[in-house]
Amino acid sequence: MSNTAFVRVIAVAVIALFPCAAQAEPLPKFTEEREAAALHFVRKHCPELVPLLDDLKKTARVSYELQIRETFQVTELLADLDDPKRAELELKMWKAENKALVLVAKLANPQEPTRKAVEEQLQALAKELVELELQSLEHRVEVLRTELASAKDDLAKFRDNLDRTAKQRYEALLEKAKKKK
Repeated sequence: MSNTAFVRVIAVAVIALFPCAAQAEPLPKFTEEREAAALHFVRKHCPELVPLLDDLKKTARVSYELQIRETFQVTELLADLDDPKRAELELKMWKAENKALVLVAKLANPQEPTRKAVEEQLQALAKELVELELQSLEHRVEVLRTELASAKDDLAKFRDNLDRTAKQRYEALLEKAKKKK
């Protein structure tokens, strides 16, 4: 078996054993349309993953379909995000995680002449992932601070108008009672 074939076999195993996304929702069904969308996404954002998916399709169809379904779900989740900064960070994390999977597959071959370089790339990706997670958490904290400040303002306004709001509610209830007669 050639080195390239060995690396691909290991890559297929890595992809099959370590799915990319943790599922918050059930995965969508596999369809040709979703497969095309997922492959387009992979070609655009992580083209080095395509040969591994091709091999997975030939050797482990069930695992291939699972990977496609997971990737399609990622595309849907990213498209549904209303926060552009969060979407950007999530996409960067997905790309880094999948590039790391490709490198892990390469490391499985002990005779790989570029092993040291691959390990250095993997270390850089690990650091990038940690930094992206940090940025994501910092962004989340900022969003929550903004929401908290808004909620505190709403609470203060509500407290300031407590008597008037209670009177309005009372009058609305009386009006309902009159209508029911």
